[in-house]
Amino acid sequence: MRSSLLARIAAIALSVMALTMLLAAVLTQQLIRVEYRQELDRLLSQEMAEVRLGLPAELEAARGPDGVADAAEVEVAVQRYLAINPGSDRHLTVIDVGSKAFSTRDGPPDLQQLHRESGLPAGVGGTLTTVDSSVGSLRILTASLDSDGSPFGTLTVAGPLAPGRSQATQAFGRIALASAAGLLVGGVLLVFALRRALQPVHDLASAARSADLGDLDVRVPEPDTHDEVATMAREFNRMLERIGHDERRRSQLLSAISHELRTPLAVARGHLELLEMLGPDSRQTVVDTAGVAREELDRLGRIVDDLTAINRGDAAAETAREPVFAPDVLEALQMRTAGLDLQGVTIEPAPPVVLIGDEDRMTQALLNLVVNAHAHTPPGTPIRVDAVEEGDHLAFRVIDQGPGIDPALLPTVFDPFVTTKTEGAGRTSGLGLAVVKAVTEAQGGTVELSSGPRGTAVQLSFPIDRADPDV
Repeated sequence: MRSSLLARIAAIALSVMALTMLLAAVLTQQLIRVEYRQELDRLLSQEMAEVRLGLPAELEAARGPDGVADAAEVEVAVQRYLAINPGSDRHLTVIDVGSKAFSTRDGPPDLQQLHRESGLPAGVGGTLTTVDSSVGSLRILTASLDSDGSPFGTLTVAGPLAPGRSQATQAFGRIALASAAGLLVGGVLLVFALRRALQPVHDLASAARSADLGDLDVRVPEPDTHDEVATMAREFNRMLERIGHDERRRSQLLSAISHELRTPLAVARGHLELLEMLGPDSRQTVVDTAGVAREELDRLGRIVDDLTAINRGDAAAETAREPVFAPDVLEALQMRTAGLDLQGVTIEPAPPVVLIGDEDRMTQALLNLVVNAHAHTPPGTPIRVDAVEEGDHLAFRVIDQGPGIDPALLPTVFDPFVTTKTEGAGRTSGLGLAVVKAVTEAQGGTVELSSGPRGTAVQLSFPIDRADPDV
């Protein structure tokens, strides 16, 4: 059968409470019985000592002129002692002299009746023992009585254990009744407390049911505590924030794809349609139209490359980690910038050192920096690319003398889709620096950027392979 978490926790807690109270009641019952028996033993031992101390004085007083007490005088002494010491309602003292038995006047009625019927069990000499009888279990202490070294009788002191057991049973009943009332009240309070404590769990379930990719703004109220339920609520909200962030990134990516690809495709399609309508005498127009279409297709290819690089940039396993000759990187960059006809770009020779990384990815990152600097600076702005050794690393630097980056954009300049040029022919997708960061870090390199009114400098640092024999 299915049951709620509240019911299961309440059942377990109440079961533990009931078992604990039952154990406490049983333990209390046993302690009362043991304590009563120990107190009865002390009483019987004390009575035995008093008889042995007081009876000889009565015997001395009962002796005749010859100094010897006969049987009759002993009986008189015993009766006189028992008259002076009537006993108590918790024990019965019996002194056997010859064929006669004398007992205290006071004592438990059951033991008096048992004594009159000669049914009082005998004990073990000098030892407190528990003996069963027709009136229940008894504690009995038996010893012989001597006078001048000669035995003249037997002393028996007995007390019932039934009152102690009755007290223990009554205590058990009272504790059981109090425990039942406590369980009832505690159960109500426990259910109330559990309902409040588990409310965040219900809120969590409600939030999970209502959350979808279209609305991830729902949040679970976080309790002002430091327990597991509060931790679960906080972690659930953080999970929703991460999912929401990823969903926003996905939406931005789809929007970027839709926005960036639609325009070059439309331009290319329009110029291809124009080519279909041109006649044989329109050679220059055909060349110009084909050039525009090629430029738009190139733009389309760069956007696809950027999106692919962003997607693969976090996967370091897809990036090569092998020796790379630094001058080869800048030579490859020189050839690619020449094909793009970028004006004002100067590429200095690199030191002849070997790096650890991926040559294609290094070249791609540097080309993105050059294209990005060219797109975001006024025409003719000088752009310099060089490489300098810094300890165990080589730093490729791309430095422009433009107006710099808006300080408000600096904290997020490497995030995807962050750009200041969103309109016109010079618009950008905001993916360039994101690609640079992704491919550089995938190779184990680092990226640093500084910008001000006198220009912007981006530095890509890669470890130098000092173990290479050619270095």
